Amino acid sequence: MEINSEDRIETFIRENRESFEMDGPPEEHSARFLYKLNYKLSHLISIVPYLVKVAVATILIFVASLVIWNNYLRKDRNEITFKEKVVMVVRSAFRKALT
Repeated sequence: MEINSEDRIETFIRENRESFEMDGPPEEHSARFLYKLNYKLSHLISIVPYLVKVAVATILIFVASLVIWNNYLRKDRNEITFKEKVVMVVRSAFRKALT
């Protein structure tokens, strides 16, 4: 019968239990942890203004491109719209009904 690694680890922990209970993290551990956490948060916060600027620039470019496309580049901008076509058909039908 083979002893798997989980049994060996469990046995090691049971045999050395007092070492695990007596030895804690070093005193400077919490200070290093808080420093690293603060560094990561400040690094993330320092990026946010740039991301906001990029988002605003993207929205402005998108809106400007829609306006330019609609007013200057659209092929059917000089053609009659569907609404105008419907109004013309209704008026002509109304005129025929009156005559």
